[in-house]
Amino acid sequence: MATVRRPATRARSAIFAPLGDEGRAVRVENRLAEAIRSGVLTHGERLPSEPELAAMLGVATVTAREALVALRAQGLVTTTRGRGGGSFVTRPEPDGVVELNSRLAAMSRVELRDRGTLYGVILAGCAELAAERSDLSDVEGLRLLLVEPDEDDVAVWRHADSELYLSLSAVTQSARMAREVVRLEADFGALLRLPLSDDGFRAATHARHAALVDAIERRDAAGARTCVREHVSDALERLADLHAAVS
Repeated sequence: MATVRRPATRARSAIFAPLGDEGRAVRVENRLAEAIRSGVLTHGERLPSEPELAAMLGVATVTAREALVALRAQGLVTTTRGRGGGSFVTRPEPDGVVELNSRLAAMSRVELRDRGTLYGVILAGCAELAAERSDLSDVEGLRLLLVEPDEDDVAVWRHADSELYLSLSAVTQSARMAREVVRLEADFGALLRLPLSDDGFRAATHARHAALVDAIERRDAAGARTCVREHVSDALERLADLHAAVS
């Protein structure tokens, strides 16, 4: 079974970057909710205190408090009092195949193609930047996320695939890019991993991901971009077939 690590520090740092003058409770709530659903913030992780969170995001303490209240209402955060207390991430269980198929069936083919296009363009751009900006430790970290070809646990493949792209976004050294990938992972990533239930697609995924990391190590930006575009294109074609079957 492949070793899976937490997303790179830069991806996590992007979550707590200042929101700016337009920062409001709903923006704090949305940013943290997306980070939890995509896996950047892990289950059981203790969040910064309200004053710390407010200072990191550049908002008022009352704004941070309102956002945490909303996250608790969604079941994404649990708060305890007393020694050792605080607000802790409660990551929801990964969507089951039945629920994901229901979400897929509710989408039109146009919406599916539109979301897939955006996902592919953003991740291909991340791959290109990662090849230009990565160092040896970044490459080693990405390689740790590659799943062994004989792994037959689909959940392992889906989790590692998500971790790989979150970490790839962090290597770009762009906080905005990392946050956009977090948003896409929370919104669309799980659907795009439905084809990983197929043995042939898993084998192709391993080959393309290994080639991606090799290209990044060689600083081959065009090659890295091509690996991601081919992978997302294949996944979208297979997802379109699944969409036709459940619609």
